[in-house]
Parts: sequence; structure tokens; C-alpha cells
Amino acid sequence: MEIENEITILNDWWKSGNISGELAKGYKRKVFVEFKRLFKSHREVLVLSGLRRVGKTTIIYQQIMDLLKEHKPRSIVYFTFDYVTINLVELLDTYSKLTGIDWKHEKIFLFLDEIQKLKGWSSQVKVLFDAFPNLKIVVSGSASLQLEKDAMDNLAGRHFMLEIKPLSLVEFYELKYGKVIDRPELYRSEFVAETGSYIKRPFPAAVKWRDGDVYAYIRESVLSKIIRGDLPDTFREVNVALLERMIDVFYSNPGMIINVDEMAKNFSISKTTFEKHMFFLKFAKLIRTCANFRGSAISMSRKNKKVYPYDISLAFPFNPNVGIGTVTETKVASVINAKMYWRDGKDEVDFVSNQKGKVEGIEVKAANILTKSDMTGLHKFARKFGAKKFLIYNGKKGNLDRVTLLNFTDFLIAEKV
Repeated sequence: MEIENEITILNDWWKSGNISGELAKGYKRKVFVEFKRLFKSHREVLVLSGLRRVGKTTIIYQQIMDLLKEHKPRSIVYFTFDYVTINLVELLDTYSKLTGIDWKHEKIFLFLDEIQKLKGWSSQVKVLFDAFPNLKIVVSGSASLQLEKDAMDNLAGRHFMLEIKPLSLVEFYELKYGKVIDRPELYRSEFVAETGSYIKRPFPAAVKWRDGDVYAYIRESVLSKIIRGDLPDTFREVNVALLERMIDVFYSNPGMIINVDEMAKNFSISKTTFEKHMFFLKFAKLIRTCANFRGSAISMSRKNKKVYPYDISLAFPFNPNVGIGTVTETKVASVINAKMYWRDGKDEVDFVSNQKGKVEGIEVKAANILTKSDMTGLHKFARKFGAKKFLIYNGKKGNLDRVTLLNFTDFLIAEKV
């Protein structure tokens, strides 16, 4: 009876015929356009991943609102595994018992939230997808590494993966001021004025909040929920206190280069334990790591990795006075989904992109004016690897000493979401 009540409460539209505007909020993220295209054009399972509180569930509710305009309310099923888990066939059998709809033969839209908490979810989804073409399935979760691995292992050729990132600068401005920007270049001065505020609050619920309230929200609704809830629920042998200590160190020093052996020693744990908990933090999208580029993905160094918060906003509750240079560098890492940097002796380039053999060096400076010495590392890197050179800073775009200059705010405005 308890699970029946849970399912009924989560699907109030079965009785009311509509969905609350509080759930399917009016503002639609830019990524919603791509979500709708994939949802409408393909039968394959749609997998939404992303950090907690970026709006994955809201996107699902918005899609449900659209479906209610054309389909029977009781043909739409939503369930979250955030609080209780249940076998998918049992869930659907309970749904049929409650609604009288034969889920094995009728057209059903099935939305499964926080799916990573269901053990063996991808195998169960695979069986449903293969056996029942009448089902349209969307799953979401806050653990992208595991979602991607499970989907590749069991849903190869049967799914599309769509990451929902924190708000872009344009989305932040639109949501904060209640307007849709069709020509961002017309609002550049407004974006410049809002950049500092945006950096701290790229979460839909927090765009108008005070700094202190945002910091508390990040600590309790994002970090604590993941570290004390999601990770222990998903894995065995999770040391919550260790994760909190690691987060404190990494968030207080974004971009730090770590030596695994030394870090393990400093934490008084084994190297294996340290690496396992590093994986947990990456799994939950709380950190990202960058390896030292050595000419190819195969030869990247496993030593001396850089560690960044997944998004710089996560660091402010730990270090409200984090330097502007660190803020800029970490935000760029998030936007480009950085995976590599380059360091050779005293020479360094902040980030390296290596897409289909095209190598690019990306340096980040929190300055308005540059000197040739700011580009020394880029030039040495380019000579060694034949790379293109980019520098992101707070000045005007253009070219200087054979380096393409990009303005930081313009870079944020152009972010693809």
C-alpha cells in the first residue's frame, strides 16, 4: 500500500488532468529544445545527467506538461528513486493496477528520476526497451560517470545521453529578469555587470538570492545531499568524513596539482582508498581532474593531476574570497569540460584540447592588459605540438603575438548549453 500511495502522489495528473506550474516551471532552459528534439524524433532511451539542482527534474515535468496537451494523463508515469527503490516491472504492474492501463500493450511515457539508485537499472531498462516498443523511456540521474558506464554497457545503440549543466550566463540573466534574449550582443553591458553575481549562483532556484543564502543552499541541498546521501546509497565503504575533508581541501584550493601518494599520506589513508574516494567525487560531479598532456590521450601522465570543483560556485561556501584568477580559470574549465593541461618544468598551459588530432592550448588570465610574457607557455607548447593558441582574459578580443585573444564575458555569453 505504501508504494501505491507514493506512485499516486507523484502522478497527481492521473486525477487532476494537469501538472502544477510549480513543478513545470515557466522558464525553459536552452537545452530543453534539444531534449524535445531527441524525445520526439527517436524511440531510444533518453538519459539525462548532471549535478543536483541544475533542473533535470524540471525539464522532465515540462515535458510532461507538453504531453498532457495531447495524450491521456494516465499514459504518463513519473517515479523518483530518491526515497524508495522498486523493480521496474513491479513499478509498472502497480501502475497498471492503479490506472487500469495495460502497460505491456498501450502507449506509455515512462520517466524515471535519480535512476542510479536502482541497482541494475540499465539491465532492467534494456529488457523493457527491447520487449515493449510501446514504451517511451526517459531516465535521469546525478551521477554521470555511472550513468554513462551503465548506459554504454547495457544500452549501447539504445540510448542518447544529454548532460544538463549549471546555468549559462545568458540563462542566468533571462531567469533573473524574466526575459528571453534573442540577440545577446545587445545586452553585453548588462552581462558584464551580472557576471560576478552569476559565477556564485548558476542554479535555477538561487538566481535572486543573497550570497549567504546561496552558500547555505549549496552546502545543504547540493553537497551534503550528495556526500551524505547519494554516494553512501550507491556505493559500499564510503567514508563520508574523508569525502568532506577532501572537498574542503580541493574547494579551498581550486586548480591545485596533487600527487596521489603524498595526498594519501597527508590524509593518513592508503593510496587505494584515496583514489577510490576521488572516483566517488568525480562520479557525483563534485570535482573534475585534468591530466598532464604528453602528446596524445594514450601518453597522458597519471601523476600530478589538477583538481577543480566541477563548477566554481561550489567553492565559495569554503572560500568566499577565492581569487579572481582562480575563479576565471575554474569557470573556463567547467565551460570547456577540461580534461588536460600541460606542464613541462616551469612552462605551463592551463588547458589543452585535443579533438580529432587538433591540439589547442588555452591559457586563462584575470587581467585587462597582457604582456608577451603572459604567452610564453603557449608559444613553447605550440612549438612542441603544433597547436593553436588561445588566451581568455578580461580585455578586448583580437590577436597578439600570434595568439587568439578571447574576452571572458564574451566567452561565457557564447557557451553552448
